[in-house]
Amino acid sequence: MTGPKSRLPGTHVIGHAPCFGDPDFAVADDRWKTGQELVAICEPVLYVCGGCLYRAACIRQVLPAKSGFTGICGGRIWLNGEIVHALPEADSSELPRPVIRKSCGTAAGSRAHRRAVEQQCPRCQPFYRPGPNPLEDEDQEVAQQLELPEVP
Repeated sequence: MTGPKSRLPGTHVIGHAPCFGDPDFAVADDRWKTGQELVAICEPVLYVCGGCLYRAACIRQVLPAKSGFTGICGGRIWLNGEIVHALPEADSSELPRPVIRKSCGTAAGSRAHRRAVEQQCPRCQPFYRPGPNPLEDEDQEVAQQLELPEVP
């Protein structure tokens, strides 16, 4: 591998990755206002991650969940550290390994893995339910406040 080594063990800046240095993979905040606009901007270039050998290394390097990353990383579109869209071939094994917690083996343990955007541990896999997509909240209309008539 070429490129300077990062401070994180087992990660490198991958100079041979097809996205390396491309600004379309870390979208500037002024180019979008909603998560749906972000996906519309990122989806046309997401295909570049399709055959990339560095998807897991990319996630280890960027740490999108911990850093609150917004853009494309590891074959997924991230919004503030949450996955909002992914390639069909994106594999959960590319995500960081699970941290074993006291809550593992329960639905709460499974949710903790999902919030940390990491793999599910074997004890939590039976409890896994996909979480809500943060983009779905954008479609809901803002509730209007009703005014009560004045009572004489």
